[in-house]
Amino acid sequence: MYNELISKRLEDLRNRMKLENIDYYLFVTADFHSSEYVSGYFKAREYFSGFNGSNGDLLVWKDGAALWTDGRYFLQASQQLEGTGIELMKMGMKDVPTVEEFLEKRMLPDEKLGVDGRCIPLGRGKELEEVCRRVSSKACKDAENPENSGVVLIDLAENTWVGRPALPENKAWLLKKADTGESRAERISRVRGEMKKKNADVLVLSSLDDIAWLLLLRGADIDYNPVVLSYAVVLENRINLYINKKTLDESITKELEADGVVIKDYNAIYGDVKDVQGLIRESGGNVKDEPLVMLDPKKVSYSLYMAVCENGVSGESSGKAGGVRLLEEACPITIMKACKTPEEIEFERKAHLKDGVAVTKLLYHLHRLRESRDFKTGEKTVTELKVAERLLELRKSMNGFLDQSFAPIIATAEHGAIIHYEPDEESNAAIKSDAFLLMDTGGQYTEGTTDITRTVMMGVPSLRERKLYTAVLCGNLRLAAAVFPEGTTGQNLDILARGELWNSGLDYRHGTGHGVGFLLNVHEGPQNINLKGTGGKLTAAFREGMITSDEPGVYIDGELGIRLENMMVCLPVEKLVNEKDEPVFDGEASGYAKDYGPFYGFETLTMVPFDRRCILPSMMTERDKALLNAYHKKVFEKISPYLDDNERAWLREETREI
Repeated sequence: MYNELISKRLEDLRNRMKLENIDYYLFVTADFHSSEYVSGYFKAREYFSGFNGSNGDLLVWKDGAALWTDGRYFLQASQQLEGTGIELMKMGMKDVPTVEEFLEKRMLPDEKLGVDGRCIPLGRGKELEEVCRRVSSKACKDAENPENSGVVLIDLAENTWVGRPALPENKAWLLKKADTGESRAERISRVRGEMKKKNADVLVLSSLDDIAWLLLLRGADIDYNPVVLSYAVVLENRINLYINKKTLDESITKELEADGVVIKDYNAIYGDVKDVQGLIRESGGNVKDEPLVMLDPKKVSYSLYMAVCENGVSGESSGKAGGVRLLEEACPITIMKACKTPEEIEFERKAHLKDGVAVTKLLYHLHRLRESRDFKTGEKTVTELKVAERLLELRKSMNGFLDQSFAPIIATAEHGAIIHYEPDEESNAAIKSDAFLLMDTGGQYTEGTTDITRTVMMGVPSLRERKLYTAVLCGNLRLAAAVFPEGTTGQNLDILARGELWNSGLDYRHGTGHGVGFLLNVHEGPQNINLKGTGGKLTAAFREGMITSDEPGVYIDGELGIRLENMMVCLPVEKLVNEKDEPVFDGEASGYAKDYGPFYGFETLTMVPFDRRCILPSMMTERDKALLNAYHKKVFEKISPYLDDNERAWLREETREI
């Protein structure tokens, strides 16, 4: 079946490519800030292909086009691409090349590749640049200096996307010192202190959560993440904030300006960073021959990096008048943001209490559904999307609820085996009465960010299903009870979550834990808990105040998925108690800790019961049982005051000691 609409859009695009002398054009799924979710303005790949999955690259050339996506979307993409003439490239499958491999094989030495470099992360931009360099060198006598050594930075969607949505301009808002324990001025001072240690004159920021943390700034420009589209340049005497001025009320502007923040046009960043000395001079700073510009290569876009580099060479003298030197390092805000203040931790406890009430009420609702005759006989059906809607209603009933913290994963039976499954109108399935229901969801509250996964059995669990569930539960409990010395990373702790599964020859293909922001992104670094780290390297060691997920799981393709996730905060052992409500270290152990410490552990923030019917006590050690009983006791104490009589009676039974 011929898809006339997409074919017409591709024709218009190819005409524009010809006009600009572009032979290949690549659309990626990203915005200017590498955000996890993107607004309508950035969905060019969807506009020109018709494919609306959350991950995919579209490559277009004069007589063809191809779309790359992962296994979550093979079926959806094949249906949505039908009749468009766009070939589906199934990422990760045998004999399927990457975009870069495809380009290197097909491109001719004199052909050009176009991209909107503002949407391309720096690392990938360099990969594409290297592909073009190798292609060009095939016909160049001097292979060290091929003529076509880079990609063409151009936004072709700007001229060919009919009815393109505008950039979001939702109203921003500010946090107070009482919300975070730190004022804006104090945070700015801390960042400048780190810059001084590195002798950096300028810090370029493009990651939205870094800017939000630094300026106590929040907004609604990105789905699920309360941030504002912006860039920032930190100088010795002031900060330039590049933002759509319509998002700022006059009172917000005045408050920012009082702390030395100068408001500039959102798009002015690219011109400004080409003249760093001019920025320093404009701010009244001390102008140097070659100022040192600090940026995080993992967070800036290819275009922003190239703009900074116009007069600079990484780590060395540029040799140009008005040039700069570059310091490519992890942004100092990353670790500061990860270590929550005591005030932020206390607010997070309140957010998780509210969230716990909402999710517990949903579990009671599912309990009643499970016990009803018409559900058991199939006369009444409830779909995955209906469960998501019910939970959203319950969260909205909580004071201070702002939004979900990510797209909800509600997966019945075999859908649970798809780790990042998200129900939509096409995939939406009726909840099965003899299967597990996996629910991975989260909320944004004025007090903080939550993320929780509970898996419940909607029928009677078999012995095998109870064994699988209990293995996952033991992993969750044992990781949460870990005590460890300073310097411990997530790789050191990961085995605690997987051990019981490994004993059965099972495992899971995802990390065990990720960092979570304070009223910010639900996925946040630098810490995580997994086997391989980041790029095979150790991730950041745990520090006081880091909030991290604890989410082991097990997945049987075509059958089921079980994941149990709590949020936990890292604290010194002096601030923790064990399952007996006693200090973690007491007596003799405290003496040893002085020699080998400091030591840390976790406090669980999430307050929601596990599915008691799925637990097989004979698989658990006495310590496992004590940990579970202590957790369930706390859940009942915290949550029961907010439930009605029927809900409270059910929760009392659900949290009864085993």
